[in-house]
Amino acid sequence: MTRTAAYLGIDVGSTTTKVVVLDEGKTLLESQYLRAHGRPRQTLLGAVDGLAERHPGLEIAGVGLTGSGGGPISGIIGGCHVNELVTQARAVGEYYPHSRTVIELGGQDSKFLSVEWDESSQQMVLLDFAMNGVCAAGTGSFLDQQAERLGIRIDEEFQAVALASENPARVAGRCTVFAKSDMIHLQQQGTPLSDILAGLCLALARNFKTVIGKGKKFTPPILFQGGVACNEAVVRAFRSVLRCKAGDLIVPEHHLIMPALGAALTAMDEEQEGRPHPFLGFEHLAESIRKPTKEKVLPQLNPRDPVPAAALTTDGRPSQQAVVEVYLGVDVGSISTCLVLLDGQDKLLARRYLMTAGNPLEAVRSGLLELEKDLDFQARVLAAGATGSGRYLTGHFIGADVIRNEITAQARAAAAIDPDVDTIFEIGGQDSKYIRMHNGAVVDFAMNNACAAGTGSFLEEQAERLDISIKEDFARMALSAPTPACLGERCTVFMESDVVHHQQRGATVEDLTAGLAYSIVHNYLNRVVNGREIGRRVLFQGGVALNHSVASAFEQILGQDVIVPPQTDVTGAIGAAILAREAQEVRGTGADSTFRGFNLTEWEYDASTFICQACPNLCEIKKVVIGDEPPIYYGARCDKFEEAGRGPKDLQEDLCDLFAERESLLLADYEEPAGRTPGRSRVGIPRSLIFNELFPYWRSFFAELGMDVVLSGATSPKTIRDTQDHAEPECCLPVKLVYGHVLDLMERDLDYVFLPSIMDREDPPRGQTHNHYCPLIPASSQLVASHLDIEGSGALPLLFPLHMQQEQVRAKELKPLARQLGLPLHALQAAARAGE
Repeated sequence: MTRTAAYLGIDVGSTTTKVVVLDEGKTLLESQYLRAHGRPRQTLLGAVDGLAERHPGLEIAGVGLTGSGGGPISGIIGGCHVNELVTQARAVGEYYPHSRTVIELGGQDSKFLSVEWDESSQQMVLLDFAMNGVCAAGTGSFLDQQAERLGIRIDEEFQAVALASENPARVAGRCTVFAKSDMIHLQQQGTPLSDILAGLCLALARNFKTVIGKGKKFTPPILFQGGVACNEAVVRAFRSVLRCKAGDLIVPEHHLIMPALGAALTAMDEEQEGRPHPFLGFEHLAESIRKPTKEKVLPQLNPRDPVPAAALTTDGRPSQQAVVEVYLGVDVGSISTCLVLLDGQDKLLARRYLMTAGNPLEAVRSGLLELEKDLDFQARVLAAGATGSGRYLTGHFIGADVIRNEITAQARAAAAIDPDVDTIFEIGGQDSKYIRMHNGAVVDFAMNNACAAGTGSFLEEQAERLDISIKEDFARMALSAPTPACLGERCTVFMESDVVHHQQRGATVEDLTAGLAYSIVHNYLNRVVNGREIGRRVLFQGGVALNHSVASAFEQILGQDVIVPPQTDVTGAIGAAILAREAQEVRGTGADSTFRGFNLTEWEYDASTFICQACPNLCEIKKVVIGDEPPIYYGARCDKFEEAGRGPKDLQEDLCDLFAERESLLLADYEEPAGRTPGRSRVGIPRSLIFNELFPYWRSFFAELGMDVVLSGATSPKTIRDTQDHAEPECCLPVKLVYGHVLDLMERDLDYVFLPSIMDREDPPRGQTHNHYCPLIPASSQLVASHLDIEGSGALPLLFPLHMQQEQVRAKELKPLARQLGLPLHALQAAARAGE
């Protein structure tokens, strides 16, 4: 039999495993692209199984490995381990030598490569590169997670729906958690699914350009590689964000396996140049799976015997009455909506638990209909209570008698379930809470912030990645794990990177699930409880409490029992119903409830949004009109709209807009010059940072010099987009916005752009010798001037350091500005006095 020398290229990534086989003539004999589902080594063995049968006479002459998991596996099977950037450049040079830029987006990694073909060496040279850090936001897993939340198949359905969009929504792309919040808000506004998906694609493309590209030039032809390049909607987004012409952006034929091809080619090069790397065979890999590498592990989780709660019975049955008097509780969260009916003794008569799916009003409407349908008795609602993140909107919609925050509702339910409770842990889909109780009263509490790490959605995402059921498999596997992996307690996307690392080291899925249970608990205790006192009677509430592995992890770490009460996933709704009953008892038995009834199909509502212009926050306000009732507003950072109508009308009319008043005082009678004035130069001042304090000074300063002042426009979405496209430093948004405002000025007819480096101000605080600005404020002018081609716009940047404390120092510092303007120093000194 004729023997054929072959070279294997193996790319073990965070979510997929790629294998290619090349013969000596570099012909591709076989390629495989497989999702690993947390089992990269098993996936690789499956890919190479039967290789000899598929290619009789094949003899492996060399093996090249790359990817995040390539290093550990190369230590087991031998072969040549190659850096991903090298394999990318090698494959691009082989198949697309005319390319100048490479964009690679995989499951958790993103790369930018600037390359150039060197004729003398006949090799592709890597000129510059950038990669994402440990955060996987803006990668393939980012899209996978969002598609999963929306119930969309990522392979075909996602791109088909997204490509139908004509008006993409604005979605945060830097963090998976904030993107999740944006999507929920967009769904609540009724934004079409196609616009949300198209917005996600644009968010990913903008994120790559600003976070990975960081102002680097995307020189065409541009190759777009990796699994994300399969998504035509993302390809369209990159063409839009990078403003590509026809043919500028190319998706290679083998875009899924380019690093693997580069690894095989590199192994071939090494062999031909007399530097062979012995291949030890895949038998050792199978052995490593049977005996995985032991790393730092946590104590094994113990199956739990439930600790009984004390008082509240949650399985009551009504007596055979014609009409049963009940109390309704509704808890509307970002992930789930819960509804319960209690009788007068706080016994649970009925319950519903359903997904909010981004539409709280429809979720509540459906839940009420289903709740009534399940009853085998006629119910008369004496009072209704609402809680949760959507409590105000849904409370108005159903006609709730009581609207209370989640802390109050959870605490009231806990006190009813167990009067001796002193600590409450509550973890839901996106929120987590700590509540300290004393004699039934709340004495301390804390909540997670905007980040949803360490909540139910985090566990669901990881279960999806591991291809297991969160309800049926997770707890069972975690409780059976002999050596739980030590994963830490970081952000969702960082944790995903840690999970991948342990997968590459051979950790089993059981050990990973147990490690994730521990990580939830560590995250909660360190970031929510954060050193606060934990009592001896702890109730664990919320949907995550149904996962017994998490409850067991709490008990292991705290060294004490943790009580998971019955109906723990609807305790918020139970608390709202109890609060409604207590409020009704205060009003008296004759008071009628404002509850509209179980069937709300006849109540139509209209939802719309608008931007509030009252201050620079530019809040997006949601306006909901239910029937003929007055509008309901929510979404503002202040209570401007929520407070409307609560006070006397004459008082409201007397209220002034203090933001507008301050803007008026700052600008005074300033008007932008309509055009050039003969004999007068035009100087542009960015409307950012020191402008908000010193504009009157500089306006008078330049007027005294006979120059017209032109301001950039007020900060707008365009300013922010321009900033994201060009700002290179990692700093706060106010400093970054200088980029956007200077870009605005560069589009105007100017002679100068004024960018002073102001170190400090006059009037130091009492007891101090200086009044310093943040160092980034004086540095911003140098950063912007060095990065943006201001002179190319026809204007010159005016740069000089300036202290505004002492007159004699200022006189010295005005000299370089005088030279730049070609004016005598005494003219600038007179201008400084005018500014004063």
